[in-house]
Amino acid sequence: MKPSPSPWPVAEAFGLGTPTGPLVAIASGPSGVHRSWRLSTSRGRFAVKAFDQDLSADGAATLEGPVRLELAAFAAGVPMPRPCLAVETGAGVAEVAGLGPQPLFVGVHEWVEGTTPTAPAPMRLAADLGAALARIHGLGLGCDESAQVDPWYRAAHGAGHWQALVEQVERVGYGWAGRLRAALPLVAEVEALVAARTAETVPLLVTHSDLVPGNVVMSVQGRVWIVDWDDAGPWNAAEEVAAAVVSWSSGVAGEPNERAARALVEGYRAAGGGLESSSPTVLAGSLSAVVNWLELNLCRSLDQAADRPFRQRAEAVATGALAELSQRLDRLDRWTELLG
Repeated sequence: MKPSPSPWPVAEAFGLGTPTGPLVAIASGPSGVHRSWRLSTSRGRFAVKAFDQDLSADGAATLEGPVRLELAAFAAGVPMPRPCLAVETGAGVAEVAGLGPQPLFVGVHEWVEGTTPTAPAPMRLAADLGAALARIHGLGLGCDESAQVDPWYRAAHGAGHWQALVEQVERVGYGWAGRLRAALPLVAEVEALVAARTAETVPLLVTHSDLVPGNVVMSVQGRVWIVDWDDAGPWNAAEEVAAAVVSWSSGVAGEPNERAARALVEGYRAAGGGLESSSPTVLAGSLSAVVNWLELNLCRSLDQAADRPFRQRAEAVATGALAELSQRLDRLDRWTELLG
């Protein structure tokens, strides 16, 4: 087992006091690409995240927008753990050596003890999340004219790419290859919906962009805390609300939970959020995320350079994404109705 990195460089960079124990690794979910630890010091407990970014100017610029939004959201009272600022720069991210072979960008927050909720959300939680989104959108952090929505919400791989993936899966002999081939019309439907949304002129703002159950903590007092802001970036407010509604009001078989969906929308509106008249294109981002998650894990499952357990996990995730894609599209009209 590799020894834990020293806690001292992080504690000194962020003025966290004297470490009282080692950095304790925190397990990440299936999509996690960053390393995280819990740090205990004479001043309290903290969550430490080392970002998977190189130390080039581009790497720093990638983190600048999310940090700017996070600090503004905290100042505006959005429910979230307090970000800690670097001693030397006052920024929300610092370059720290000693956590790996090369220095890494690191962010630190006060530790929040709690649990990760699941969908469908209770009405109170759904309403609180809607209100939090309205407050984030109300910050009005605009984008420059060159800003574009993250490709994760604009799936556009094309029929040729998907056909090649299906043929690879068939050659490998996965038992669900037939299900994947049968799903190609669904993928094409989503990519057409994404293309239609891309062609629309919609306002963009810098927002959280990933308000899913894995990025929320419920404290022991029952308070909601929004975490993991590092995917923040340009998105349309209505699309983010739509994606949150689907994420937080889907039942075990993908069926919409009307009470949770309406509670989130009403919580958003009650807190001052305005929703445009909805059409199916408002769900393009949510559906695109499923298609891209499917594509990513198909590629992972076919990567012969990866170890077998990694490929097997990716295969399981890909089959789950196939089922989710079908469930979402089967209920597209109902989701659109609930948003309206």
